[in-house]
Amino acid sequence: MSDLHLRPIEPEDVATIAAFLAHPSLDGRRGLDRERTNQSSASLTKAIEGMIEPELGATWVAEADGVVGVVRADWWWDALSPWIHVVIDPQHQRQGHGTGAVRQALDHLFLNTPAMVIQGGVPSWDEAGLAFAAALGALEVGRKRRAGVRDGVYFDQVEFVVQRVDWEGDRAARR
Repeated sequence: MSDLHLRPIEPEDVATIAAFLAHPSLDGRRGLDRERTNQSSASLTKAIEGMIEPELGATWVAEADGVVGVVRADWWWDALSPWIHVVIDPQHQRQGHGTGAVRQALDHLFLNTPAMVIQGGVPSWDEAGLAFAAALGALEVGRKRRAGVRDGVYFDQVEFVVQRVDWEGDRAARR
């Protein structure tokens, strides 16, 4: 994996991000508000354009020799517990980019905001996403029952948090 870094999203990133978010393997994993399966390019583009200047949050592009993913952070009304979502382009997955992007997002939020916990969620059917959250040391704190339907069956949204105290210990160990 080449050096990964996060930078703010720019208008010229929209087409690249929309192209990889359109990949069918990302259905239900895009982290978009009101996400639907089989979203059109136009609806994906509109959603991504809305990420450029979020009112209460931030969006970053994950780069490593080009765009490899996107990271969203939202804190709506509560900056003490922001929510993050990371999506890596399917052709760049399993190369450490997701781990690098999450760590940089956590570092940014814990160093530059009053956040005490960072939240995230994974659909219960997403075994790779659940394993990823566990590998990062995220704590499962609950489930939103019947959060959606996939293949005609209800699924839950598994909720996770990373606490500031745990992040501090992890960060010290990485130094």
